Amino acid sequence: MRGNEGRNNKSTLLCLACYEDRLASVFDNAPDLKLFRVEDNKICPAGYLSLPSKDPKDRTSAITTCGATFLICGAICGCTMNELEQAGIRVVPWIRGMIDEVLAAYQQNCLENHVMPGCRGRGRCGQGNRGFRARQTAQSASHSSGPTLSPVHRSK
Repeated sequence: MRGNEGRNNKSTLLCLACYEDRLASVFDNAPDLKLFRVEDNKICPAGYLSLPSKDPKDRTSAITTCGATFLICGAICGCTMNELEQAGIRVVPWIRGMIDEVLAAYQQNCLENHVMPGCRGRGRCGQGNRGFRARQTAQSASHSSGPTLSPVHRSK
């Protein structure tokens, strides 16, 4: 799961679903969205949205309206993720960490180092082969750019 691998020099509006100075564990509970403009692998703050509503449709609408093209978040409901992807927003779920760490990982193409515990290599956090890895494989086939999941190597 790479952050900026395969992208051209077009500007990307990166959205982080946050709780204070870290990613929120659950997208639906994130009170804030922090926006960052990414151009030529340089990341600059681009805005902030407070999300008073917990309604998934309101959250999806806020992200699409602000022009975000890429969302990094913790756990996220499958329906919400599908709506965002249908709107053309790349979603990288199951990520954890402090905002500066996540931005650095995105910039260095190593978001896989920030996958939430229990989600690494197990699909969509315990949902077997229907989840994260299968989804990333399907996305890779349908999208020529964006995050990819690198193989997880475990020692025996």
